Amino acid sequence: MALLFGLGLGCASFSQASAYGNCPPDMSSRAGSLLVDARGDWSSLFKHQRVFASCDDGELGEGYSEAVTNLFAQRWDQLGTFVALAKTHPDFQDWAIRHIDATASDDDLNRIILNSNTCINNAAVEKLCRFIRQSAANALMESARMRR
Repeated sequence: MALLFGLGLGCASFSQASAYGNCPPDMSSRAGSLLVDARGDWSSLFKHQRVFASCDDGELGEGYSEAVTNLFAQRWDQLGTFVALAKTHPDFQDWAIRHIDATASDDDLNRIILNSNTCINNAAVEKLCRFIRQSAANALMESARMRR
């Protein structure tokens, strides 16, 4: 409950958006403005995504993709937090990996691939890193196709 009010939402707004699977314009606007503060670490992004899940489309969806790829590319030191969240919330893991897409820069996608290769000898996260690496590789191929 504190999370909802901390992000400037009342309970009714959240449950209505979740129940109907849509995102009213005022909620979308709030989600976009609050994403700036949520993109720096996995815990904040997780909380933001939970509250604004129904708004994950268009500009906000692109913002999520940018946040996810930036965390995987530039903040690999936070992988442990992502792994912990992914274990308890597999839907968040799927959501994050889905947001590694062709809207990211090739540099970030290549960095994600390099970062994920560091997991090769770590049995606890090797499978997850394989999913991350494959998603980045697929996004690179899609990006190359789009440039043709």
